Amino acid sequence: MDAFKTRVRAWLDPATDAVARMGIHPTVLTVLGLAFSVAAGVTYAKGHFPVGGILLLLAGLCDMTDGAVARATGKGSAFGAFLDSTVDRYSELLVYLGLGAYYVQVQSAQWMAVFLAFSGSMMVSYTRARAEGLRQECRVGWIQRPERLAILIVASLLGVQVAGWSLWLLAVLSHLTALQRIHHVHLVMNRPDLRT
Repeated sequence: MDAFKTRVRAWLDPATDAVARMGIHPTVLTVLGLAFSVAAGVTYAKGHFPVGGILLLLAGLCDMTDGAVARATGKGSAFGAFLDSTVDRYSELLVYLGLGAYYVQVQSAQWMAVFLAFSGSMMVSYTRARAEGLRQECRVGWIQRPERLAILIVASLLGVQVAGWSLWLLAVLSHLTALQRIHHVHLVMNRPDLRT
């Protein structure tokens, strides 16, 4: 999936360069992405899925460019990376909260898919963070945040029914990705050259 992110970032390079030249601080993009996520969550809660998809797309564009702008302008920092990752988690929470609120209002059992998709996305992030805390690289897996966003954006633009099915897909793939990461870390940490 790294190839997917590489292609998207290459496509965004002109916009990233323009933003960097304007002197916009990367933290502004991070906060703007959070604002779009809040708006997307509210819009999903009201059942306006295509509009929610557009807002989520804007949030994703901010998320994809803030790090690149930080590197291009030399404004990157350890705290900036920490803030970006933390805001990403809040952004996902707010989007899934909006989706869950919609399905509870319409009395649909689809809220379970929302819960499973959200918990899966958190586990994907947690397994990587925990592995890195143990000084192990852990970028493996089928769907990371850009892929999850892409699936939900496209499905939302296609309407409520497709978005509902996409949540089950996200639930399955995100938990499988977390399991992939657990397996990867197990293999790496049991290599003979890493044993203590």
